[in-house]
Amino acid sequence: MSQDDIISPLTNNSYYISIFSFLAPIMGQISVPLNATVGGSILIPCSLPVNSTSIKWFYWQEDGSDKLLFHWDKSGETQPVADEYRNRCQVFNNDFSSGNISIRLNNVSVGDDQKTFSAFVGFDSTKPLECQYKSSLQVSAAYQDLNLTINSTLNSATCAAHGGYPEPEVKWTGQNKSSGEQLKLKDAQTSHQQHPTKKTFSVTSTVSVKELQSVTCLVYNPHSNQQIENTAVIDAPGEAHLRDHSTIVVSIGVIAAVLFPFLVYFVYRKCQESQEGPQQAVNQEPRENKAIKPQQRRFR
Repeated sequence: MSQDDIISPLTNNSYYISIFSFLAPIMGQISVPLNATVGGSILIPCSLPVNSTSIKWFYWQEDGSDKLLFHWDKSGETQPVADEYRNRCQVFNNDFSSGNISIRLNNVSVGDDQKTFSAFVGFDSTKPLECQYKSSLQVSAAYQDLNLTINSTLNSATCAAHGGYPEPEVKWTGQNKSSGEQLKLKDAQTSHQQHPTKKTFSVTSTVSVKELQSVTCLVYNPHSNQQIENTAVIDAPGEAHLRDHSTIVVSIGVIAAVLFPFLVYFVYRKCQESQEGPQQAVNQEPRENKAIKPQQRRFR
């Protein structure tokens, strides 16, 4: 098998089909879904169950394109890596002999979502053997800063979160004011906006809270199965104003209680000073009288 024959599968898909059909009983094609987080790293595993000392070459490639993540050849002749994967991929050279040709993809981005990567391997043999291992990425980013607000005038609740991927599912529940029963709320108006460069999403959802005592907003990420939620108590019309008024009154009372001892001490000191002033004047008057003696006139 010549060097040209080894590299030619990079661009000749029909060649793959015939070889894979021939090798299906040996190793077949395996597709494994992998969960990855935006900004993180993901290990794309591949362990060969054959005598790995006979590996002649292997490479990782993005399915549906000719973009290479990594290429290794026993002869030292390698193919260039695609720009979008340059400095993002790591292999484990010392493990090649044990059949570990896994690759680590760093700095995962939203653009990597739903991509499938394949490992192709050639062996030293009298027959042109190859195998293929597939892995598909499912990328996610956690939603952050879930904010829940109540509009008592419109009898509505609005929750908002940002920085997540993919588009989330928003679920609402509420506690009925009269029966206390937890209800699943429907007819919510939900909108999504995608960041122009990061490609993450912001979500805003609004629902009616009429006849409810409390309401809960839940934002669910279908890729990571993570969720965040927030609950708010709903005030009847006028209750918020009364509560605010009560809060102000209580605050004033607390401030007054803290300042009262200082006020008493201040008044006490003033009274002491006012009493000490006249007493000091009386004590000083005799001294002044002794100091001043009347002049006696001398007659000749």
